[in-house]
Amino acid sequence: MSDFGRQLSQSLQEAGMTQLAFGFEANVSREAVSSYTTGRTVTPPDIKSKSVLITDNPYLAMAAAQESTAGTSPGILDGDRIEVNRHTVLDRTEHEMNELLKIIREAEESLISAPPRSLTTQEKQAIETLIQETLDVVTASTNLAAILCREYKVSWIKQWAIHKSKWMKNGLMKMMKGVGLHE
Repeated sequence: MSDFGRQLSQSLQEAGMTQLAFGFEANVSREAVSSYTTGRTVTPPDIKSKSVLITDNPYLAMAAAQESTAGTSPGILDGDRIEVNRHTVLDRTEHEMNELLKIIREAEESLISAPPRSLTTQEKQAIETLIQETLDVVTASTNLAAILCREYKVSWIKQWAIHKSKWMKNGLMKMMKGVGLHE
């Protein structure tokens, strides 16, 4: 079973929605929904998008992103070495943020301002460490936002809409044509 399929099945259960009801909303057969949840069939991108909109489940959104971006988006913290609740995820996020701040402080300004082609092997490794620490924070903080949305019944979709609106208003992000949130 794919992670998306597992998350879709769990999302439907949490929403109290049957495969038939979801299929009706997503305009697919119950059999197709069953094959998506079991991983027998790869879920098409449009159905992944509809599933996120229908369920407003942050973990389903993260699983859809993982599969749709060849694994280049934050994964779900669900390993054997973490108890997934808001307290442990908050602690993990704080730990990762502190690690990133430490690496940022250690990085010399000249390292970041140096032209990439002039980096030594050691400087390039320092940049890769900075990138990895940044990705650790992205993963931990995304999981923190997800668990807070889930536990406090806050809309994941609405929070992303507010977030993007704020960044666009500040001139830090442009909305791409054809990309947006459906409310």
